[in-house]
Amino acid sequence: MQSRVERLPSLTGLRWFAALSVFVCHIAQQGIFADPDVASSLGHLTSLGSLAVSLFFVLSGYVLTWSARDGDSVRSFWRRRFAKIYPLHFVTFCIAGVIIFSLSEPVLPGGSTWDGMVPNLLLVHSWLPDAYIVSGFNTPSWSLSCELAFYLTFPLWYRLLRRIRVRQLWWYAAGLALAVACMPFVARLLPDSPEVVPGMPLRDMWFTYWFPPVRMLEFLLGIVLALIRREGTWRGPGTGTAALLLGGAFALNQVVPPMFTLTATTVVPIALLIAAAADGDLRGRRTGLRAAVLVRLGEWSYAFYLIHFLIIRYGHRLLGGDQGYARQWDTLAALGITVAALGVTIAASAVLHIFVERPCMTLLRGRRPPEEPAPDSGDRPHRAPLERA
Repeated sequence: MQSRVERLPSLTGLRWFAALSVFVCHIAQQGIFADPDVASSLGHLTSLGSLAVSLFFVLSGYVLTWSARDGDSVRSFWRRRFAKIYPLHFVTFCIAGVIIFSLSEPVLPGGSTWDGMVPNLLLVHSWLPDAYIVSGFNTPSWSLSCELAFYLTFPLWYRLLRRIRVRQLWWYAAGLALAVACMPFVARLLPDSPEVVPGMPLRDMWFTYWFPPVRMLEFLLGIVLALIRREGTWRGPGTGTAALLLGGAFALNQVVPPMFTLTATTVVPIALLIAAAADGDLRGRRTGLRAAVLVRLGEWSYAFYLIHFLIIRYGHRLLGGDQGYARQWDTLAALGITVAALGVTIAASAVLHIFVERPCMTLLRGRRPPEEPAPDSGDRPHRAPLERA
């Protein structure tokens, strides 16, 4: 194992683009554009959300593996991960609760907002095959339920996978990617269920997209990729080529059945892009992802991810959208609202990062293993941002 952790700022910059993609997805879903042609075009962007979440999951496994250290106890690891994800989740949960209580608005038509309050608070809601529970309160927090499962099992996975010979790791990576691509077919073996969105039965959405054990496959893929690179045997495309492949997969999402757009079509190019960006940093190559502004926005991306949906949804409500009614504007006005929502979200994420996320990490994360430098040392200043959920 390496004696120090090299900086991987491109992964932090990549995280910002993933968070922005989720924002664009939810803007497209709000239906604020009155022009039917524009609204139809935006509908093609909704799969950006699932693409970004998949990237977050693979990236989580990669970064945790890359930053793993001998001498770090399981308890210390869990404490640091709790300090990273839970305080900000709790704060945004409370913000959502105050807003929802004051408006008495269900998250989905026909479902109570208060359904799943306790599972959401405990981050176990994505284990339950109920769209109202999974989407209750602050909807994007469902992914934290998966991340919590990842963190609880990471010490075991890391201990097992690091024993595998490097040549065999390539086969594990291929097998995991294939398993992800096969999950939509496995979902069809489950009992039939009503559609949660057009063309997407609840069984497909829950099992393929929300269910933590299935999403664990992407996390494990990230672990394996990091182990391959740490052994110095990565032989893959550069960042530009990987980005083009991901763009091609996104285009493919426009024509394949909806169940394949969640993870199956994009998992391979996502894995290649993450590995290429990290490899580019380590080799000193240009990646287009490590500009100072992108790294800073990447540091705020977790807060951005947790607050953006509340701003979009209830900002829309504040501007006149009522329950079951999406107020619409002409294209120029809708673009202005989108830009304003983005600006407010960035500002709110900066405040949450500075006054909630960072202080709680400092207070709760505990002592580091002796060989691991502090995040503010000159050796590796980007360590803390890379430990995102």
